[in-house]
Amino acid sequence: MKYIPGAAWVALLAFCCAAEPASADSMDMKTIVSIGGPPVVLNQNSQLNAAGVFMIGGNTSATVVQNGTNNAVGILQFGGTTSTSVGQAGVNNFAFVGQTGQSATSLVSQLGAMNTGAIAQFGAVNSSTVVQTSP
Repeated sequence: MKYIPGAAWVALLAFCCAAEPASADSMDMKTIVSIGGPPVVLNQNSQLNAAGVFMIGGNTSATVVQNGTNNAVGILQFGGTTSTSVGQAGVNNFAFVGQTGQSATSLVSQLGAMNTGAIAQFGAVNSSTVVQTSP
């Protein structure tokens, strides 16, 4: 399991480097670290969207919505109850979710020409849904 987060970030870096050149105002890159904090809600609407979310706590919840030509998100959650919801609409979409806890729930929805989604869950109760569609 140690190597999955590193591999996810390498894939994210390759994805970002392969994307079309973007000016500063057409790229939105966010890194969020939450230790015992409130739920994370992130909406990105630039041409190139990239997000990294790292959460540790009793109950962790993350919602990421990305609308752009190229979208990439990596989420790692460690807690008692972990839940994630990712919605991506663009030409190229990449999502990675890693969850460890008593209960892990994930939803990844991608609409685009090239969609890649990966979910790794380690918990007593695991539930995941991936929906991928092309226009």
